[in-house]
Amino acid sequence: MNFDRRLLACSLPLVMLSVPAMQGVAAPEVAAECGTIQILSEALSKREAETYCRYAVEERKKVEAFWGATWKETIRVHVDPSYRISRALVPAHFGNRGLVEMPLRGVRNSDGALLHEIVHIYAPNDNRFLAEGLAVYAHQKLAGNRAFPNFGRPLDGEARGRLSAIESIEGLNGVRTPTPLGTVLREQDAYVLAGSFVGFLIERYGLEDFRKLYENGSYEAAYGKPLSALEKEWRLELLNGNRR
Repeated sequence: MNFDRRLLACSLPLVMLSVPAMQGVAAPEVAAECGTIQILSEALSKREAETYCRYAVEERKKVEAFWGATWKETIRVHVDPSYRISRALVPAHFGNRGLVEMPLRGVRNSDGALLHEIVHIYAPNDNRFLAEGLAVYAHQKLAGNRAFPNFGRPLDGEARGRLSAIESIEGLNGVRTPTPLGTVLREQDAYVLAGSFVGFLIERYGLEDFRKLYENGSYEAAYGKPLSALEKEWRLELLNGNRR
């Protein structure tokens, strides 16, 4: 799959109906810059911006060590009180790859999912379920701060309590970026289940097989079995308490 080519295929009506990156927010100045990270903000003090910039550098290093150097350009983190949630996948989908929209409270409360968003920059995908699952799993595995959707609690334990919310993840797997997972299931539940399922795939079968799936979208090609069979394996592990 070529994500950049899919960007060009987006229809004009869809673009017009979407919420563009930084909509209604004045173009900010660079508040801090450290290597390939820029913090854009008029709300942060200089000291706050510089501290967050250094933090972002370290989070980027973690993602690159995990996934590989698939993004070499500057990452711009726009911190603003007008943002309700953090975003990077949707801006990337609409041509602004490399931008993270981060709520001011996420910086000051240390609960912003910055590593999650950086994963979206390194590994965008039009399968929203897999994209969010990878970002949620990587945030739990690599980041140090508590953030949405599990806020530091064990991801698989959270997923176990949510299995009854949906009979099959086939519907979630059919969601395409930029459509929210919340169109199928309550968003926090969807993100937790996605992160747990992707974690199962990576830990059971390895990162390279997951890359194959991420590239071509075919469970059969990557694993030699359909999504339904993999889901059964994952659910069984969760219910038997083999995943924590």
